[in-house]
Formats: sequence, C-alpha cells, structure tokens
Amino acid sequence: MEGTIRQRSAGSCEIQVFLGRDVNGKRMRKTETVRGKRADAQRRLREILSELDRGITPTKTRYKLSEWLDKWMEEKIVPKGKQKTIDRYGDDIRLHIKPALGHIELTKLSPVQVQEFETNLLKSGKAAKGVQLVHCVLSGAMKHAQRLELVARNPVSLVSPPTAPKTEAYSPQVEQVRALLILAEELEHPLWVCIHLIAYTGMRRGEALALEWKHVDLEKRQILVCQSLVVSKGGVLLETPKTESSWRVVDIDIRTAEILKTHRSQQRALAAKLGTQAPEKLFSRADQASWTHPNNVMNAVRSLGKKAGCPDITLRSLRHFHATVTLQAGQSPVVVSKRIGHSNPKITMEVYAHVLPGWQQDAAEAFADAMQPSA
Repeated sequence: MEGTIRQRSAGSCEIQVFLGRDVNGKRMRKTETVRGKRADAQRRLREILSELDRGITPTKTRYKLSEWLDKWMEEKIVPKGKQKTIDRYGDDIRLHIKPALGHIELTKLSPVQVQEFETNLLKSGKAAKGVQLVHCVLSGAMKHAQRLELVARNPVSLVSPPTAPKTEAYSPQVEQVRALLILAEELEHPLWVCIHLIAYTGMRRGEALALEWKHVDLEKRQILVCQSLVVSKGGVLLETPKTESSWRVVDIDIRTAEILKTHRSQQRALAAKLGTQAPEKLFSRADQASWTHPNNVMNAVRSLGKKAGCPDITLRSLRHFHATVTLQAGQSPVVVSKRIGHSNPKITMEVYAHVLPGWQQDAAEAFADAMQPSA
C-alpha cells in the first residue's frame, strides 16, 4: 500500500492513500486532512496503512463517538432491546459517555482515554457496579463498530473496569417473613396474596404481577412464568422475559394453591357484583382491568415489614429468602436455580454459598474414612 503526506498550511497536512484500482482500472484514493503537526499526519497514515494490512477498508464516513452511539442505539439496541435496557443505555450515554468522550472521532478513541474516563467516574462518586455497566455500554458500541470495520480494534476491551465489592444477599429470618405474611393476611391487604406468592416461589416482582389465570394450573399446582411487568420511562410495560432461563414452570405447594383458589373466587364474586367479566390478571388493580404498578408491591412490603417489626425486609429480600430457605432445606442448587430463574446453577452457588455452612463436612469425613487403614 502506498501513502503520501502533503503540507497544506501551517498546522494542516493532507494524507493520500492508494487503495487499488476499480473495475475500470481507475486508481482509487482515500484523502484525509489532519490538523496538527506533521508527526500527527504520519501517525494517522500509519494507522490507515495498518488497517488496510488487516483487510479493513477505510470508510469515507467519519463518525464522532457521539454520532456513532446514536446510530448504534437506533439500529442495534432499540429494535431488539428491552425497554429498561434501552432506558439504561440511553441514560449512561447521555449522562456520562457523551459529555466526556462524545467529541472524539470514533477511530481515535484510545484505551488511555477510556481508562481516564472510568477513573473519573469513580472519583465523581459513581459506584463501581455503575461504572461496570457504563463500560459494557461503551464496549458494546465499539465492538459493533469493529464488526462493521469502522475501527481496527475495540479500545474498551483493553481496559479493565473497576471491580465491584461482592456483597452477601440479605435474607430475613423465617420468623420475620412469617410475621409479615400473617400481618398482611390479617389486615386483608389487597396485595397479600401476591406477597405470599413471591415469598413461596422466589419470583421477581414483575414476573408475579404479570401473571394471568391462563398461566396457572391449580390442579397440577404449576405456574408458567412467561412474561414480566416492568417500569420504564414510558410507564408500565408488559414484556417477555429477558433470558431463556426466566421462562420456566414453577411448582407451588398445596396451601399456596388453596390461597390462589380463594383469591380467584373472590375476584369472580367481585366481578359478578360489578357486572363485569372475571379478570384475566391475578393481581389487577381495583378496577380489575389494569395492571398493578410494581412499586405498589414494593411499598406494601416495606410498610408491612415496619408494622411487623421487620423494617429490613424488602421485596428483593423475599426472593433471596426463598432461595436461602430452600437450599438450607437440602434442595439441589440446580433445582433452586431453575425455580428462581437463574441462567446457571453456578450463579446460585456464588450468591448463596455463604448460607450453606457444613456442606463440605460430609465430604471431609468421607475422605478421612477412606484414608484409614483397612481392618
């Protein structure tokens, strides 16, 4: 490959690279103006020639990073992404990436700039987990640019995001959850059946609230989890589960099945009184037609927890509670993983290993017995 540099004016050079000949035998060239010293032009020429050596044809379209992020969101993320993902990506780009890096030309983003950007985010008070998420957004955009041969490499992949400290999942005690559920039932709280179901199945709040009676088989005592209610900037939306593992069938115990039967009977009786059709939703609002807002369940658990003397209980902790109690009862991590919708039993073990003291004791004793001399 050939390339030349021509000084156009003080502080400006023109690069010209020979790209071969077209079908008519005409010479094809790429011309680019570089602001700065001649050394800057030489460095850019080396970059272009290096890209050509790797089979990457320089494009006439030159994106600023901010322009490319908009294009990536519009063409790649929005058409296929979940609304909460679209909202989070958009916020990270608008609030963090564009103000700091948006002015940089796509091909000139360097690992050093990415590292300094993420370091400054940490210094500004953003949590390590949040910086990790921003890192993933930026890396995804650059990976797509690399795939389309707009850049020779993904500079973000060369930077290690900060390590977030591991925290143990909080799980309330059995007595605390029992007290909360008893109080909710005694008060006949409108959402007590939903709270009971979450505690007894480990469902996410959106999964429980999105249930319809067609997903429930009370005779087989099984519930199909196949959709989720999410909160986005546009309001409450019904979506399919984010991952394949979230699609699952959850078995329920006899008492929970009886509670759901009673709940359905009460719904039908109220519908008959109002002269409306029986609701399709398990946990509709008072009008029996619209979805219950997920925040209502979260606030209900917090309020009931305080009244029951368990102020630390949250909706999320009920999910952890179910997994913890089930594992401590001796159930396999594989079963628990399937039950709560983890993508891999390894995740279940990583999150809940601390609640299983003594699991290795039998293995240790078995090994020690094997090492004893035979009689």
